[in-house]
Amino acid sequence: MSVESFRHENMIPSPAASATVVVMWRTEDGILQAYGNTVPTDATAGYAIGCLFHHTDGGDATALYVNEGTAASCDFNAITVA
Repeated sequence: MSVESFRHENMIPSPAASATVVVMWRTEDGILQAYGNTVPTDATAGYAIGCLFHHTDGGDATALYVNEGTAASCDFNAITVA
């Protein structure tokens, strides 16, 4: 068994989604992955370029967003599949 599979198998669940963003992964560049009921407001600082946001109460074409702004001023846009 690999170390990663052991860690994933035994991980502690994160809190349920809410209006407050839950950070899943953060680096020195900023937040790279997060989730919640409310997509971060444009121009909010702290989200790395390319950050993925899982919109837990989103719907068709509004469940996954990517930051196409900057770490100083985010601009989250829905990722859609054609």
